[in-house]
Amino acid sequence: MNFDKDNESVHHRNEHSASDFDNAKGGILGDSRIILRYLLKNTGVGDGYRIILGSGITLPSKNNLTKSPFLKSDDAFIPHRHFSMSNGTYNIISDIQFYYKRSANPVFFGGNFSIEKPINENEYFYMPRTSLKAVFSTIYKRFDKLDGSLDLSLGVESLSEEYWDGIPSPNSSALIVTPSLGYLFSTRKGVLSISLQKPVFMKGSFNISEGDLEQSTGVWQMVLSFRSMATKIVN
Repeated sequence: MNFDKDNESVHHRNEHSASDFDNAKGGILGDSRIILRYLLKNTGVGDGYRIILGSGITLPSKNNLTKSPFLKSDDAFIPHRHFSMSNGTYNIISDIQFYYKRSANPVFFGGNFSIEKPINENEYFYMPRTSLKAVFSTIYKRFDKLDGSLDLSLGVESLSEEYWDGIPSPNSSALIVTPSLGYLFSTRKGVLSISLQKPVFMKGSFNISEGDLEQSTGVWQMVLSFRSMATKIVN
């Protein structure tokens, strides 16, 4: 975070997540996820359904907040940080992917529904929010030299309230809508996908401005992924 002013405040200053602060442990690593998925149904030839069930756990890193950023002293906020790379909790993950494949455009359409819920509060008495997420997508085949396809999707995520020592955090619940446009194409080694996403905060702390400060939030995300099939060696 760059704050191009001389008058630093309790939470306006130059800083980044790798550094420690009064209420934060620094670091560059976020959470790790272990997810197992089971292919319940897969139509091999012709039109048909593909259904995948998944379950897993989120493993936290040590880079998290150690005190609530909403604590006050003499009715004034003490210096604090709001952001970290991890919530410091173990979370249960469950999801289901439901798609329909066909030979004409759109060649693929369906949705992914998931929930991520913390098992309990972390060692600093922080209980993060539960995430409910749905992503609806469709793929249009281009039949070009790259065997490419266009991927259009719309994600909707609802985040519940978070708590510090049993006290709700202000504006912690949120509703986020994320449209996405991507392009997928084949290479000699596998399939490469590039997508551009624009999260829109419909509800929550990023949807409002605190006080009379001239401020705004603009987020763009670029996702790059590569998928390759393992080769089978026959002696």
